[in-house]
Amino acid sequence: MLCLTLSVQAAPDVSSIPPVFRDWMVAQRDIGNIKVAFEQTRTTPALKDPVHARGRFWRMADGRFRLELGSPATMILVFDKETVRLKESADAPWQTLKPDDSRVRMWMKFLSGREMDPESLTQNFALRVTQQEKTFVTVAMIPRPLLIKKYLRQLDMQIEPGGRRLLGFRVVQGDGSTLLLNFGPPEKVTGDPSSLFQPQ
Repeated sequence: MLCLTLSVQAAPDVSSIPPVFRDWMVAQRDIGNIKVAFEQTRTTPALKDPVHARGRFWRMADGRFRLELGSPATMILVFDKETVRLKESADAPWQTLKPDDSRVRMWMKFLSGREMDPESLTQNFALRVTQQEKTFVTVAMIPRPLLIKKYLRQLDMQIEPGGRRLLGFRVVQGDGSTLLLNFGPPEKVTGDPSSLFQPQ
């Protein structure tokens, strides 16, 4: 996956975060344990047609998450707050990875909530609204560190007004490849979710 090695640059300017993005960050604190289905669309300069896949993820309020891609799942990523485990295909063995491994780094930041606090965001990204409609607002996140810009052009987050729900997430890489995720409505996770974070 893309390289997202972030480093501290200029002093953070928290006031530069668009209001809808701030509202969404506040809403995440109280959202609890959730399950979300999504559709993934990937494009690369080498492929004539986009590649589509369905998936789902579970995200716990304490930072644990499980991601499955494919139906039935062919790729599974699990983080239990201490260990990152990845199964890259249905027949592949489980691997134990470091959180900053390039194959899982984006998911670690997005799903575990790492570096999603205002200070880290503004240190590493310039945020601005690029589209505003009745049903959604698109916020572009442009990386500040020059090293990252070689690999990552920008992240786009499509958010419902008031920050109620994240509708879409797009990654634009340095070579022009894109990864687009369109999310369904979040569902509350009930019962004991501990089995989700076992490599099974």
